[in-house]
Amino acid sequence: MSVKRIAVHCADIEDKPGSLQKFLAQSSMSGVDYLCFSAFSCSDNRSRVYVSAKDPKSFEDFAREAGIKITEATGFIIGGEDHAGAAANVLKRLAEKDIRGITGAAMVCDNRYHLFVVVNAKDADRAQKALGN
Repeated sequence: MSVKRIAVHCADIEDKPGSLQKFLAQSSMSGVDYLCFSAFSCSDNRSRVYVSAKDPKSFEDFAREAGIKITEATGFIIGGEDHAGAAANVLKRLAEKDIRGITGAAMVCDNRYHLFVVVNAKDADRAQKALGN
């Protein structure tokens, strides 16, 4: 299993068709290139986006210039040979240490699983230790 710790930023955007596309397009026009992101609808016509930019400062600069309030979290990109229960086994390590994930995404490609898991920044070191890295 490979584990890579990454900086993650959270932003709230409008929850309407095209909002995520607009957010990603505007940031890319400012030179932001992403490793990964996760987005979901919240209440009050808002969506929450968790992003990891290849250069976190480029995202911070974009957000500041665009007037977008951001918060910081910590993420992990975890990968390994795919098998039934792979994600459950990884997440069990966090659960056993009482670490709550904020969001995540998963996919399988070429018989390898890839997980994007985000935790509160205050739990980052404990999560990294629990994941064995």
